[in-house]
Amino acid sequence: MITDDNPRPSKRTRLESVSKAPPSEASAAALTPLPPPVLLVSLPGLLAHPPNHRFYVQSLYLSILALRKCLSLPALSPEIECRAWTQLAELGMKAVDGGLSVNAAYPWAKGIEAEVEKAFSKGSIIAQKHPSLRAYKHHIALLQAQFSHWQHKTKFARTQLRKLMASFSSSDPPHVAYSAHLAAISLYTTPHSTTSDKYPSSRIPSPKSSPQDVHAALATVQDLEGLARKLGHDRVAILARVLRVRILIASELWEDLPEALARAEEALGLSYVPASTPKQGKPPANANGGAGSPPDAQVSQTNHPIFEETFEAAMALHLLMLSVVFFTYVGNAMEVTPRLAHLHLLLDSGALDKFPNGIVEISFPDAHPLSIQVTHPRVLFLLAFLISSTAKRDAVGRKPKRKIFAAEGLATWETEATREICLTSCATLGDVEEIELRLAKIKADMLCEIIAVSTMRSEFDVAEHNLNILVAHTRTYSIFPLFQARIALHHAHLAHALGQKERALECYRVAAHCAPEHSFEAVAARAGAVALQIGIGGTTAGHASEDDVDSQEAAEVAKLCRSMGGTLEAVGQIIEACISSEILKAKQHLKCALTLASNAQDNHMRALILALIASHYFHTAGDHAHDMLRTCEQLVAGLGASLKPAAGGGPGGQSLPVVGNAPLGLWIGERFLELFKRAGKDDRARKQAALNGHLRRAVEELGRRARTYPVIHGHGPRAR
Repeated sequence: MITDDNPRPSKRTRLESVSKAPPSEASAAALTPLPPPVLLVSLPGLLAHPPNHRFYVQSLYLSILALRKCLSLPALSPEIECRAWTQLAELGMKAVDGGLSVNAAYPWAKGIEAEVEKAFSKGSIIAQKHPSLRAYKHHIALLQAQFSHWQHKTKFARTQLRKLMASFSSSDPPHVAYSAHLAAISLYTTPHSTTSDKYPSSRIPSPKSSPQDVHAALATVQDLEGLARKLGHDRVAILARVLRVRILIASELWEDLPEALARAEEALGLSYVPASTPKQGKPPANANGGAGSPPDAQVSQTNHPIFEETFEAAMALHLLMLSVVFFTYVGNAMEVTPRLAHLHLLLDSGALDKFPNGIVEISFPDAHPLSIQVTHPRVLFLLAFLISSTAKRDAVGRKPKRKIFAAEGLATWETEATREICLTSCATLGDVEEIELRLAKIKADMLCEIIAVSTMRSEFDVAEHNLNILVAHTRTYSIFPLFQARIALHHAHLAHALGQKERALECYRVAAHCAPEHSFEAVAARAGAVALQIGIGGTTAGHASEDDVDSQEAAEVAKLCRSMGGTLEAVGQIIEACISSEILKAKQHLKCALTLASNAQDNHMRALILALIASHYFHTAGDHAHDMLRTCEQLVAGLGASLKPAAGGGPGGQSLPVVGNAPLGLWIGERFLELFKRAGKDDRARKQAALNGHLRRAVEELGRRARTYPVIHGHGPRAR
């Protein structure tokens, strides 16, 4: 008997008759047409596009037309009508945020502000009448507060948010309560300029928050963390701690930051051991201000996790960048190093890919998640280059990391600027403009880093070239007013390094005039002018001449420098040492300055401080002065491009040294020459005299170059 190993299945009995109509017509007949109100109110969701999509404006226009048509229909259900008014308010705010309402090319958006306010009123009334629409009521209140903030109705917006937060009950979903707290924090920390009548003004450069607003924002953050602890939402508590750090840094409340940083790092499970292992053969500076290189921090491997969850990865990236900025500002390189290494580790592991559109969600059990808009990953990626550049203060060496990170960041910026930015359909044209503005500012900051390190290293052609690029870039993106003080300060430093005293003083005055009072740029400009005048006068306190700096001005600047971070604090100590009439006090100030510069690993400043200390020991402790001058000479030689020795070398056949900072190198060489003559070392003295001739020619060449540098003409701040 033969059996079939693969029998055919039995045919099923048809249970219903076959329609005689074609398949397409049968499918269409089975569909039920949507009611016009439902179709119209659903169109905005179907037409939604990201703001950088080519049809974004068209989709926005059609969506608003659909909602207007829907609201014109009779006998709408309360839910449909409330939903339509809420969507009309949202889309109208998108039109306002993108500047379409003030653009003659979009007549359909003209006067839409009044339509948005009407939508708020109508939607709120309907939501209040129907308890089932309570969620719409909360959402409309948040939108209305934001819109009032755009219109500079700050008090009204704050009152709305306070009433909203007071109205929450235990039955309200947690994401609504948290959204209200976050909206209040944003409102307190983004004050608006009163000089512009355009809105939204979120992208208009605005003054810092007032102390009252800062305290209100911190209090709201505390309330947010307390609510999260009460409800058992640990991730919201982590967010609150990171927000506190961000607010403190933006408000320059540096004394409260160590505790806030420690609490935020503890919440994320982070811990770091300050790196303190010096390089082999390079002892740290001794207590007497002696020679040595600052400790080169080695990365501690204590708890550097690679976060798998999106929220934790995003918070860690933000917190690490904030902590690196803080410890760089106060000049603590040992604390910077492990955090910067962890930041690079997270970036290399693809942490930015976890939130490509800049939206992070916090999920809750049996509730709607909380969506948080964080800094866009494109901004974070380029910001990492800038932060790495500023964190590496050492300008000594053939390839200083400060210059490498800035140069690589600029090259990456040019590549990233041509790539499309990933955004959600909830984003607006204003969000695109804000991201582009941030990227433009980051490029300007990286150019500033290139200019600064090139000036330190006597690479003046590079500094001038990038200054021209910086001016063109800031004018192209209309951010020149934000950088005008820094640009003037860079010109001052360049002229100062070239020996153009009059131009340098004028640029310092322009920078101080353009910068906000008591800002970093203003204090740095005044300190630079004071330091230059001290050098011009060449006298000590009690022996003033008409070229000397005013002692009262110098004392005031030194006092201002004490609270402006590690770099300016060290500058203030140097100024106090120069104007002090007591040698012991001067030595104490220089010792403090050397400690600050060593902690920050700022060898450019260490070279100057060591030279000043050596001058105090030159006549009383020649051996000690010789050791400090030797270290200073090594640092000075590293402050410049590596030059190949000339054919045949210098006099006597010896190799010519790398010039580096020529004026300081010549000063050191002259001190060496005097020490050798004093000790009767004639052979060493002859070799040093030959090297000094090489350095003197470099200084003369610098003077000839300075004479060709353009001089500022016209009326400056003094004339005004």
